[in-house]
Amino acid sequence: MVRLLLSKQDMDLEQFRKSKGYSYKKLADFLGITGVSPESTVCRWCLKNRMPKPQNIKLILEKTNGKVKPASFYS
Repeated sequence: MVRLLLSKQDMDLEQFRKSKGYSYKKLADFLGITGVSPESTVCRWCLKNRMPKPQNIKLILEKTNGKVKPASFYS
């Protein structure tokens, strides 16, 4: 089994959201997520109930200035 390790400076999306004081709606707005219920989408990502699509993982990496790494979605 391969384990992806995060450094102490890296955080997952939920930690990022909390560090900024964002609601799920505010995080969805910050990331530019649209659709029927963008806050539900990002909530599912934050709680690791769903995996973002690769293009959204790239978007998250860019919008968080690399603080949320792709590896955080696999841990």
